[in-house]
Amino acid sequence: MTTTSPQTSRRFSHTEWGTARRKAVMILSATMLVEILLQLIPAIQSLLLSSAATEESQLNRWVYIMLLAGIMQIGLLIYMLLFVDWVTLWAATLGNLLFIAAYAGLFAILILSKGQNEIISYLQLDLEQSPAGKQAMWCMVCMFILIAQSFFAGRYARRWKRDK
Repeated sequence: MTTTSPQTSRRFSHTEWGTARRKAVMILSATMLVEILLQLIPAIQSLLLSSAATEESQLNRWVYIMLLAGIMQIGLLIYMLLFVDWVTLWAATLGNLLFIAAYAGLFAILILSKGQNEIISYLQLDLEQSPAGKQAMWCMVCMFILIAQSFFAGRYARRWKRDK
């Protein structure tokens, strides 16, 4: 008895990309990892301060949301490393665009509301010692970092698709 393996079409067959493509994805992945770590600095700092406190204190909601966003971005990073293709670069770009929208919305709320808003109260950003202007500038810095990452990843993905 002979066994036959199912034939896959060329469209869905596994493709090995060259070292130049893999190197570009590795560079984009490294920059994405650096950007994730930079975004998580305030959350990790707050986490470390609360763990070193002598009295029992509860973390603010924004810390949990930032850690969740960091985990989601790390998931996108792992996806981009596991499946090296232009489509995964587009997925990472679109994922970054969602985080850019969140940072832009929070930036606008912090600037326009002068620190008093329901969303700011829900995230417990009004309980922080840093002023609302400093929080807004942090949102702007994270937004610019994500915009730069998305621009280069999207541009390279478009060039990759065109050359394919």
